[in-house]
Amino acid sequence: MLLRAATSAESHCVHMALPAWTRLVWLPLVVFILFLAAISFRPLLPIDETRYTSVAWEMYLSQDWLKPLTMNFAPYHHKLPLLFWLINASWAIFGVSRWAATLPVVLSSLACVYLTVALGRVLFPGFQRQGDRTAIIMVAGAPFLAYSTVIYFDLTLTVFVLLSLIGTVVYTRARGWRSVVLIGVSLGLGVLARGPVAFLHLLFPILLAPLWASNLRQPVRWYLGILAALGVAAAIVLCWLIPVLQQSDGKFAYALLWMQTVGRATGKLDAHVQPFYFYLPFLPAALIPWVFLPRFWRGAAVLREGLWETEGIRFLVCWFVPTFLLFSLISEKQPHYLLPLLPAVVLAMALCLKEVSTRQMAQGLAIMVVAIVAGQAIASVTILKRYDLEPVAAYMRANRDKDWAFVENYHAELGFLARLQKPVDDVPRHRLAQWFADHPDGRAIVVYRNAKDLAGYHSVLDNPYRAKRMAVLSAQ
Repeated sequence: MLLRAATSAESHCVHMALPAWTRLVWLPLVVFILFLAAISFRPLLPIDETRYTSVAWEMYLSQDWLKPLTMNFAPYHHKLPLLFWLINASWAIFGVSRWAATLPVVLSSLACVYLTVALGRVLFPGFQRQGDRTAIIMVAGAPFLAYSTVIYFDLTLTVFVLLSLIGTVVYTRARGWRSVVLIGVSLGLGVLARGPVAFLHLLFPILLAPLWASNLRQPVRWYLGILAALGVAAAIVLCWLIPVLQQSDGKFAYALLWMQTVGRATGKLDAHVQPFYFYLPFLPAALIPWVFLPRFWRGAAVLREGLWETEGIRFLVCWFVPTFLLFSLISEKQPHYLLPLLPAVVLAMALCLKEVSTRQMAQGLAIMVVAIVAGQAIASVTILKRYDLEPVAAYMRANRDKDWAFVENYHAELGFLARLQKPVDDVPRHRLAQWFADHPDGRAIVVYRNAKDLAGYHSVLDNPYRAKRMAVLSAQ
């Protein structure tokens, strides 16, 4: 019964086909609307988006894509270079701007939707007419709406995870060097996008291939092909890694190769360490808005009855369940770390929503898009004002000839926004007086709660900042 349900979408009258022109333009148009809303209403969010654009800005200044990354003009070993390359490529074409920096992420988001549909068609032979519906499910979902325009690395990684998975499935059915190259190149670029975590997203679909693949003949030969793909991936990564290590010292190499992998997994970096169950509340959130439809639950009950009947569903289970558990065991957790698993959830929801009409799904999409755009418009004049660093950045641009300090824990929040070309001094609070003695005409930025923290200094600019305030200080 499940096989017929999963592979014969045409049997359901609710699967109304969209007109040809609508199928062609609706997805790029919706993503473009989200893009316009983001750059119109939402500032670059500190500290992550502001930091990543500043790292890209310093790469732009150096014009050297193979040198070690820098943040505040000091070595930066926390991230891999691919997203920064893409941002710089966008700037080379369109000029340096916030919207051009956001464009690679938006295009990655769009590619993720198309590749999720492509993976569904590879997994489920009767999936052809489910393509638009699957895209609607993904784009209208809360995770996509939340992250599709945010300058993070995870959706770029998702592109290459999906390409690797498509290559893996195809390779189980037809052995050929093209599939091996696709897996290897995609995996290598995935590592350059997000680091060795890219391997983890492909780990269980490969290890559990004998469980999900219907025609895995000669498994030893198949795994040898996978090893060859890993070799291709390693070669791609080494093309960047070797020049970087040649230009770096031992501390940078240790931080990049060891602490950013083992350190993050074990929690030794003390960054975003969360308990094992941290991701559990985000599972129902990933199903919004479709979780509120009764037909979704009826479809889920049917799906559960024959969970192991088809290759495609076995693949989704072998991909999502153990990978989710593995990421739950890793100490460092953030909700967006699970974005590469979103296509598995979307494809499962597409099977559960077979009885929901395309018209109803399109209406749900329209409601969600209007809600996110209106929400950002309202937030732009309320809460998002507390995240907008542009007033401080404008003052820095007008006074870029002065020496600048940031009181404690500067994360290059203002490097790109102010187009800085020299470092900002990161000064402990108790050393601020001495810094002003050494730089009497300088300016210092301080984030504070109480006005008494500014005693002894002249405030030339003061703005709300997150739950606190941010002031630009000069000597009395």
